[in-house]
Amino acid sequence: MTGVPRALLETWPGRVRFPGVLTALAEHGHPAEAGPPDSPVPEGTAAELAADLLAEAVLAHVGGMPPSATFDALLDRGEHDAAERLLHGGTVLDGHQAELLARRLDDAREAGAESVRQRVLELARRAEAAGVAFEQPDVAALVETSRARGAAAEEVLSGREQELGDRVEALAQELERLVTAQEQAAAAETGQAVRAGGDFAVGRVRALLRAGELVTAQALLNREPLGVPVPEALAPLPVWDRTWTPDTLLEYQLNPAMRRPPEFMAWKAADEDAEQLLAAFGRLGRETSPEAAEGFADALGRFLGGPGEGAVAHRIDGGYFTFFDGLFSDEPLSGLHPTGRVDLFVADPGTTAVPAELAAHDAHVAVGPGLVTTGYTDRTATAVLSLRDLLGLAVLPADRAARTLGILARQWPVEALIGDSPAVLERILGRAPDAAWRALRWITHMSLRGGTTAVRAMERCTGMDPGLLWVMLRYAQNVDDRSAGGDLWPAETGGWRKDKALVRALRAELLARCGEPAAQAAWWAALSVCDPEDGRFSLGDLGDWAEICSGWTGSRAQVLAAIDTLVARGLLVRTEHGGDRAPAGRETPEGDSSLRVPLSGAVRALRPSAEQELTVLLKEIERAGGPEGGADDAASVTSDAVATPVGWTAWHRNRFAPVPSYARYGETEQRGARAEELAALADIARGELLEHSLDDLVARAEPRVADLGAVLSDLTARCKEQYREVRVDLRCPASLWVDVPEPVLRAVLYEVLDNAAEALTGLGAGLVQVSVSQESPEVIVEVQDNGPGLPPEARGWRVFQPEWTTRGPDRGWGLHRVRKFLRALPDSAVEAEAQVFRSSHPALTGAALRLVLPELEGAPPLPA
Repeated sequence: MTGVPRALLETWPGRVRFPGVLTALAEHGHPAEAGPPDSPVPEGTAAELAADLLAEAVLAHVGGMPPSATFDALLDRGEHDAAERLLHGGTVLDGHQAELLARRLDDAREAGAESVRQRVLELARRAEAAGVAFEQPDVAALVETSRARGAAAEEVLSGREQELGDRVEALAQELERLVTAQEQAAAAETGQAVRAGGDFAVGRVRALLRAGELVTAQALLNREPLGVPVPEALAPLPVWDRTWTPDTLLEYQLNPAMRRPPEFMAWKAADEDAEQLLAAFGRLGRETSPEAAEGFADALGRFLGGPGEGAVAHRIDGGYFTFFDGLFSDEPLSGLHPTGRVDLFVADPGTTAVPAELAAHDAHVAVGPGLVTTGYTDRTATAVLSLRDLLGLAVLPADRAARTLGILARQWPVEALIGDSPAVLERILGRAPDAAWRALRWITHMSLRGGTTAVRAMERCTGMDPGLLWVMLRYAQNVDDRSAGGDLWPAETGGWRKDKALVRALRAELLARCGEPAAQAAWWAALSVCDPEDGRFSLGDLGDWAEICSGWTGSRAQVLAAIDTLVARGLLVRTEHGGDRAPAGRETPEGDSSLRVPLSGAVRALRPSAEQELTVLLKEIERAGGPEGGADDAASVTSDAVATPVGWTAWHRNRFAPVPSYARYGETEQRGARAEELAALADIARGELLEHSLDDLVARAEPRVADLGAVLSDLTARCKEQYREVRVDLRCPASLWVDVPEPVLRAVLYEVLDNAAEALTGLGAGLVQVSVSQESPEVIVEVQDNGPGLPPEARGWRVFQPEWTTRGPDRGWGLHRVRKFLRALPDSAVEAEAQVFRSSHPALTGAALRLVLPELEGAPPLPA
């Protein structure tokens, strides 16, 4: 016999004193609870156990161990099934003790199972961080193994960890060689060791390599080669000692004869430029003069690395207005400002607050001995550079401009660094992906105190799309729920996807870029049918899906006709498919033409709702008239759509200014016609607005140009008569001519003003402000009110859709006609448009609408 019969061991009372015996039975035999010892041995189970194995198990504990000690030893080894054999192996343990040990066994099994799950998750995380392909083990099977024998699960997991560790180590060594090569190349190029910023980058990359974060390390090496300045490596500002006062420290700087404490040496000005800057500030406390203001501006420019000459100061309320250079002179910052010149307000010694009129100015800097700082919590056009700031900056031997901008940019709106439109941000970022990433890093660090985590979140969310980035950066300046020292949108809290307000803002930007409802429908349809990985789809699938979602045969033509528009606006990309590209906007068989939706994170986040959005939008388009004409054509507009709210008063008749019968109505009214005759003419005017296309009305309208100031003056007076409880604040140059037919201009302005005034009715103290600015060749008209504002779902382009309204049925056509009128104007250097915008006015927080009109070139026409 080469072994010991299992049946004998299963009935041996002494087995409970030897952990090795119980382990052998559990490892090579069936569970104790499967049946009594004399039951048939299950198929595949050894009938005998090796004698030498058993001898070793017995000799390991000569004389045996108490059963409770045996149980503890088995639990320590993770031999859970063997421990269960002991509990079920006889009456050596009393009931209470056995119950306690059984609970311990259950706890140990659950702890082992959770450990397996966490270790598998950690393996997956390590593989993802290192960019290594990883086949995840069967977690359920491993958990069951660990519940039986922890050592067996440990053996599998240790092997997988060793395998992954070897692969990560090999990749890390490759990246280490790349770091060394870049280090040597940077040193050879400069003739000296890599500067402090480079040393920081080297340490950072190597720390990432040690941590196994190879993907991040690789990204930094690709995007921020060693030697390129990085925000985190800027020379640090000194830590302010609260025992000092700024005025005392300035006295120490300016008066060498004073007795100075030893601690002053840490705050001594670094060089002559720093000394002159502090001296120029000291002069501001002693005198009020243009020479003092200009002297400080020039000293600040020299300190920042600019030429430091030529400043000119102009007297304004409370001080002088001048400018300085140098803030954007350093290479990482030069692309953030078109000229580099920044305006500067130098306050008189007794001035404590910046003049209110500067709030509407472009981003500027304010200095002065009496100015009260806000603790850098407000984002206004004015950024205060305090004496304490100047004292800290004066110590720096390098990176002065960047550190100064860091102080200022966190007080300015982020638009000071990204411009007032996505087009400006696109120019700032440039076309090279790595350069764009670095520029975004500097913007985020300077203005938002964000680090690499925030930049990576923005990159993944927007795909570096300038329009989406512009929205996200502007949104980020109002995010105030970060924990101390935390970054924007950390992954552990769900990242940007958990920020529902941000997702809504990005959605609004995408839909605004689509424009008209048909283009929005086409985009939602493309998002519904595209491949979730690469975004590809065919025109055939697009048309079919539109018909399926709406049940309307005209939907296919609507969405296919909008393809060219979406491609031109960057929302779709043409791809080669089968050799040739089919023309967009034409129904083609499935597969004949292929396009792609650029699937940024923000776009992917909208995919789940795409089908619902498409269905609703197609129904709206079908109700508005479908493909056989526009929403303002006679066949698609009911008479209610142009009905006047309260009759043809002198105010409401402006709606019909472009129709032929408008002038006849005025003449008939002047000669004292009866109400019946006027009512008949009013019906004729309504019919004309229905029957004529807006393009035709624009082409017929006379006179062909208009004095905007005169038309607005007349309209605001009429509006006050109609809405007596609403005040209208008109701010317009006395004579400003626009290249818009006067009747069309009158109808457009009427619809906008009536919309605002009607929204304020019944609220009390209603105010509508009309502000006109000339930005040749454009004239901008902004209408703002202090009403309840637009609901979130009505912002962007939706307010211009036909029948979109919050004021009941048969309404919602006025703003739609406004946009159609403006788009029907003859082509010129300016694309006339109507836009909803976000008001920055402290009191006018309601609706805000902007009209872009073409300015009249040349002299206005002579009066008839």
